[in-house]
Formats: sequence, structure tokens, C-alpha cells
Amino acid sequence: MFLPKRLEAATLSGGETNHDAYGVIPGPAWCLWAVDGATALAPAREDELQAFVKCVNEEIGRHAADLRTPLRRAMAAAAGAVLADFSGFPRQPWERPSCSVALARVDGMRLEYFVLGDAAVVADTPDGVRVFSGKEGLARFDRTAIEEKTRLQLEKGMSSREARAAIQPTLRKHRAMMNTPEGYWIFNGDPEACLHAVSGSVDVPPGGRVVAATDGFTRLVDTMGVFPDWDDLLSALRKASLWELIWRLREAEDRDPECLAHPRFWIYDDATAVYLEF
Repeated sequence: MFLPKRLEAATLSGGETNHDAYGVIPGPAWCLWAVDGATALAPAREDELQAFVKCVNEEIGRHAADLRTPLRRAMAAAAGAVLADFSGFPRQPWERPSCSVALARVDGMRLEYFVLGDAAVVADTPDGVRVFSGKEGLARFDRTAIEEKTRLQLEKGMSSREARAAIQPTLRKHRAMMNTPEGYWIFNGDPEACLHAVSGSVDVPPGGRVVAATDGFTRLVDTMGVFPDWDDLLSALRKASLWELIWRLREAEDRDPECLAHPRFWIYDDATAVYLEF
């Protein structure tokens, strides 16, 4: 079993409740992951979302460590276990709890990755830093909704919070398209969705670095522009901690409280990352 030079994790809520989770399984193959629960679109579903994220996190821990099982198959098994606990409740399609998952497994100098939704695995490879994410599937829906929100702020004088509430019908319409060919793919307990994950394996060089992160953390690069790219962010992690980066993110978000300079749904989001250096 190899021991990493550095292992670190951090998570910070963007509101009253943190809908993110993370986990680590030590070697011989080190597993690290981050889970991001999709914001409930009805107040009554908040408690269910918390239970769902907890269940998903636990099932990843049960299924991901066995090197004999590819991550896609392991996650399909985890999905089946989750489905058994959360199926059978009558609901609209947009009411089903769901989450993004970023999972990495490092075995020597080989990295296997599995990503569903807009979370990300970022890793050093012989070809440079690579980002593995299913963000593009969700991005076209998010762009439409965020454009609508921003328009309401600029044309109707709504606050960010008011405009976010006003676009709820659009968000529900988009959420109802989860795990459909015309929609996007995300983890909601449907084993078939795992077939559409961004998954594979790559070589990683000695001294390589791997990050599993939710989109609340990847904002540092793709939304708030605190870092121009992931190369710069990983370079910063040579000296800084994950917590220091998250606080830099919060400072940037505080400078744009109405979400107009950097359009987004909320001023803050739950931010979670796990970092492994070996």
C-alpha cells in the first residue's frame, strides 16, 4: 500500500444546510469522492435530500474500493442500493432527489474516474492537467435559467434572491428532464444513468495530484475566476490548503452579492473538495 504525501478534505456550506458530502478509502487503491446534492425544489423535500446524500455517500464507500470491479459497475450497484431505499414514493419527476458524484480511484500510477453531473475529477496526467466532468450536460440548462434570472434582475429590478424564486418553474421543468436522452445525466438511484457517466482511466505521473470536487468548489475556476485555470489552482495547492482556497472563493463571492458580475443562482454554494498528492 502506498502512502500519499498529502491528503486533505474540506467542505463548507453555502447556506443553513450543507448538501455536499465526501469520503476517502485508504489503499492499496486510494478512493476519494465528492457528492453534491441537487437543491430541493420544494421545501418539504429538504429532509429527504439530506437523507439521500447521506445514503449515496455510504453506498459509495461500500462499493468503490474493490479493484476487481470497474467504477461504473460499482456505482451502478450503489445506485441499485439507493433506489431500494428511495423508490416507491409518489412524486413529480422534478421532486426526485439527485446528486452529482465525482469519484477517483488511484492504484499505483493509474487513475480510474467516474463522474455524473457537474462535479469534477481533476488530475495530473502525462499530457498535463485534465478535468473530467459531466458539467456540459447540465450547463445548457443552467445557462438558460441563469440568463432568465439575470434578465429579471436587470429589467424588473429584482434582487438575486427574488429572481431565483421567480425562475422556479423553469428549474422544475429542467429537473424533470434528468436521466432522459433529451435532458442530462445525474445520480438519482437509476443504475442505467451510470452507463452515461464520464468514466475511464489514465496514467498519473509520480508526484501527481488528484482532486475530487463539487461545482461549488470548481467555481474558483469556471465561475468566479479566482484562478484562470486548473493548472494555477493546483499550483496554489502546493503551498495553500483547501480551506484557504475556499475562503478566497468566499471573498470573491462577497464582492458580487447580487450575482451580476459573475451570474449564478446563489451568492454562495456548498463547496467541497478532496485532494490527494502522491
